[in-house]
Amino acid sequence: MGAGGFPYKNVQQYLDAMGVLETGSDIEITEARKTFRKLYLKHYRKYYGKGHASVNLSFSRRDKQLLKQLAAENGKKLASFIKTIALDHLNPGTTGQQTTVDLSELKRLFSLGYDIVEELREENGYPQLKSSYDRLGELFEQMETLLDGH
Repeated sequence: MGAGGFPYKNVQQYLDAMGVLETGSDIEITEARKTFRKLYLKHYRKYYGKGHASVNLSFSRRDKQLLKQLAAENGKKLASFIKTIALDHLNPGTTGQQTTVDLSELKRLFSLGYDIVEELREENGYPQLKSSYDRLGELFEQMETLLDGH
């Protein structure tokens, strides 16, 4: 635990120091284990708090669900995923994990999708589908504007 750390390496050492193993009953040993755990956690929290800051964030349920899904896709828990994204944003490349999408690949895929929508718009004569294709085309144009900015 560091300098001036917890005086016992493990619960066994604590129980030996208390003399509970030789003379104590099962109940006394159980109570001593609980006491050790309380002491250890108190020390750990104090020591951990000196070197780590805590931040509270609040998200809408929808945003939280989306973040959870993205975290799961990256094989992480929510808190560590958010921490990784924040640190990557502040110091790109320092955490060693790629959480950003390769924009050139995204532009290539976008271009393919846009070409397909253009072909379907030209080939299809149904008015109901044409309006859907037109709307898709508008969305692709908006995305293209955003991608070109990067």
